[in-house]
Amino acid sequence: MFSIFKYLFKFYFEITGWKVSGNIPPGVNKAVLIGGGHTSNWDLIYSLGTMFTLNRKFRFIIKKEALVFPLKNFLLKMGALPVIRNSNKATNYVDQLAKVFKESEECFLCIAPEGTRKAVKKWKTGYYHIAKSANVPIIVCFLDYQKKLAHIGPLIETDLSEEEVLAATKDYLKLAVPKNPKNFIL
Repeated sequence: MFSIFKYLFKFYFEITGWKVSGNIPPGVNKAVLIGGGHTSNWDLIYSLGTMFTLNRKFRFIIKKEALVFPLKNFLLKMGALPVIRNSNKATNYVDQLAKVFKESEECFLCIAPEGTRKAVKKWKTGYYHIAKSANVPIIVCFLDYQKKLAHIGPLIETDLSEEEVLAATKDYLKLAVPKNPKNFIL
């Protein structure tokens, strides 16, 4: 069943004229992928197309409330990792997601540092802590809706400080042209 979706996404990617710029470096089988400029639900479709074009399977965080019929099984098969928001439970997502890496031979976890499709002034930094805890690099990515390009950018090691990683991430994401630019604040 998964391979059918893989071909459908690749086909959709091709007929809409989208291309991939860059690649995941050889030998890298695990990384946190930062997808900046997350301003639309369409970002997921083009991100899936990108990963299938690269022949990679990735995971992505999604609010648990989005996993409802008829999309629940589809999203889980595509790599969704549900998170519970506004919970009174103290849950350590960093440890849970680092465990996903440790239990996988290949794992690419896509995270939007904005945490939402709306404009935000401050990014969440969980991606840095997940990568550091799992001892995996961060790869900065973005979608350019103007040129119909999915960019796979630089690899950032987590031996840098959180501030240095955030600065390098934001510097690269200045090139992003999101679907709704008014909602993307660096």
